[in-house]
Order: sequence, then structure tokens, then C-alpha cells
Amino acid sequence: MIKRFKLSLFFSILIYFTALAQNESIKPTVLPGSRNDLNAAAMSPAKFKRMAVAGWDNEVLIYNTDSPYNLVQKLIGHQAPINCLSYNFAGNMLASGSSDQTVRIYDSMYRFVPLIEEGTNRHYSAVNSLIFDKSGKFLLTGDKDGKLLLWDVPTRKTVKSYQTNTAINDLCLSPSPANIFIANAEPSIKIFGLASGNVIRTLDGHKDAINCLALAYNNKYLISGSNDKTAIIWDLKTMKPLHILKPSCWKITSVGFSDDSKYCVTGCNDGVVNIWETETGKLVSTWSSEDIGVKELCFFRNNQYILISPKLKGTHDFGARVITSGIPNLTKVLESTKNTAPKTPMQLQLDSIMANRPLSKQDSLKYKILLTPPKPKPGPKNQNQLDSAIIYKTPMKKGDVKN
Repeated sequence: MIKRFKLSLFFSILIYFTALAQNESIKPTVLPGSRNDLNAAAMSPAKFKRMAVAGWDNEVLIYNTDSPYNLVQKLIGHQAPINCLSYNFAGNMLASGSSDQTVRIYDSMYRFVPLIEEGTNRHYSAVNSLIFDKSGKFLLTGDKDGKLLLWDVPTRKTVKSYQTNTAINDLCLSPSPANIFIANAEPSIKIFGLASGNVIRTLDGHKDAINCLALAYNNKYLISGSNDKTAIIWDLKTMKPLHILKPSCWKITSVGFSDDSKYCVTGCNDGVVNIWETETGKLVSTWSSEDIGVKELCFFRNNQYILISPKLKGTHDFGARVITSGIPNLTKVLESTKNTAPKTPMQLQLDSIMANRPLSKQDSLKYKILLTPPKPKPGPKNQNQLDSAIIYKTPMKKGDVKN
């Protein structure tokens, strides 16, 4: 009886510490420097190895993307919480939008580039979203009153001002540079024409306000997240839903695509992060935390990690979170298969024979080419040094004297 009790106690302790180790392995890395909740996150192009977060500290924090994720720079100047961040495609500019009704741009040296606000060509409410066009020449900014401004970055002036009449929650580029996607308090995604200033088309499928949008890098898909507890992957060729994703959460607050567009991610206000296969809609991995709500997230480092800007609920451990994505590491897979060529029918026959019986003399003759090891290729010769311990013989010519 005592032995049985001791054995049971041993296995209980073992199970406890095994579970504890597993919990520690999925514990996120908390980045230093924040003193309040975060609202925004942005990732530079991979070559710059920089990522930015911002929120209720009124500061933009810049980190290295390599562990241990050192804090590189703090950018100050906003007088209210920062709601949105965006790098341009070249990675040499970063823009931030704030509840102080202003937009700030920083260059590659983190110097402030002031925008020129003239007349009514400015925001009069919180700036909720902003994004550079692919050329980096223009910046689009949207606010809580539905105002959309198009800025010319080189001149730092507004080119056009639009009124969408509904609070803008998110902006997203479209495959056509003449249009953008707009998410707002309505259940329809607006395709907005920048030349006409009108809504060209709507994408209908959600049943509540749309919070976030992301365009796949291959320009084939769009993903949207809504208060209706769903995310939709849209096929931009047909402009129809490809998959309706239903993570177990209250509302979806952030979405994104991997660099190869094969995977997408959804983040929820109750701390759930899900990774999905884009083409199949299959759930790949799930991570969750009861202590945070996800405000914004993005992939980085070959899609192996996810940066999260959180709103804290059950803790005061402020700071951005870094978690593993659960996506297969394609680099390792490619390296392991790089030198593996498909087997020929003759090789398959030989493998089948060797698996069942020893090879006979007839087998050896038949598969001689496969069984004979290849001859090593001769390397560059050195006239003063022999390649190996080989005796080189030269036929004697008539008249040569043999010593």
C-alpha cells in the first residue's frame, strides 16, 4: 500500500512539473520599455530588422527583431495615445497617427519630418489608421470622423481630402493603386476610388462592424476581421469570400498575412491568436492568454514569430509580446531536402529487393551501376606535390637505360 502511494505521488509530481515546463515553453517574451497599454505594431522590411510598437505612453518604441529584442529608440512628440503605425515599403520612413489629431513621419535616422497643415487639410479627430502607398510617395490617413487625407510625402502637403461619413477603423492598399479598401463601423468593406472620391464597390459578408484589414503579399487575397466574431478571406479575383474563419472569441481586432501569403493570422480582444492556411482555411495553431487583449499583431523573422501589441487585463506587466507562430520552418525543410533527388525506377527496384533478401550474384550484375561507388573527381594538380600515395608508371621507350 505504501509503495503504491509513493508511486502515485511520484507520477503526480512528474505530471505537474511536465505541465509546468510546457506552460513555460509557450510563455511569451515581454519586451521592455512600455509603461502602459499598446495599440499599434509595425514591421520594417526584413533587411532592416526593426519593429515598432506604440500606445498610451504617447511614444513609439523601436526594437531589434533579433533576440533579445533590444530597445533601439524612443520617438516622442505626440500629446495623446498613438493608434496606428506604418513603415513604407522601402523601410526608410515610419508614420504614426494619434488621438491628438496629428500625423508624424520619421526618416531612417529617426528624425521628425513635419507635415504642412493648411486650412481644412488636416484632421480634427483621432487618427485611427494610416498606410503608405507602394511607391512611398504618398501617405493615406483616416480618422474617427470618416475623413481621409492623401499626403504627398516629398512636399509634406495634402493632395486630396475625402469625406467617407463613417469612422474609419482601418485602411488597406488594393492590387490597383487607384483604389484602397476601407473598414469602418458598417458590415461592408468599401472599395474607394482615389480619383473619383467615391465608393466603387462593397464586399458584403460580415454582419457587424469591421475592425481590421490586410492584403496578401501576392495580391490574391484580402482578410478582414469583425465584431461578428468572424474573419473572412476574400478571393480578389472573384471578389467573394473564399473562407469564413470562426475563432472562438468575442471580436477580431487584428489580422495579417505571412510573407509568402500561405498563412494568415487573426487576433482577438480576449487574447486568442490563431494561425490559418490561406487556401484551405485550415487552423494551424492557436495561442491564448487571459491576461491580454490583442490590439494589433504582425509576423516577423521568416514568419516564425508574431509581435503583439496588447491591452492588459489581468496583469500590470506592460510591454509588447513575442510568441512563436507554429508555422513550419520552410528554411529548414528546404535545407533538408535541397540535395535529395527523386529515386529512379531502378533504385526503387533495388531497395525493394534489399528489404526482403540478400542480393544474389545476378542482382549484383544487374544493378552494378547503382552498387558501384562513383569515382572521385580529380582535384586541381600541384606540379610540386603528388595528389596521394600513388605510384605513377610510364612505359619505357626503346633506348632507355634501366638502372
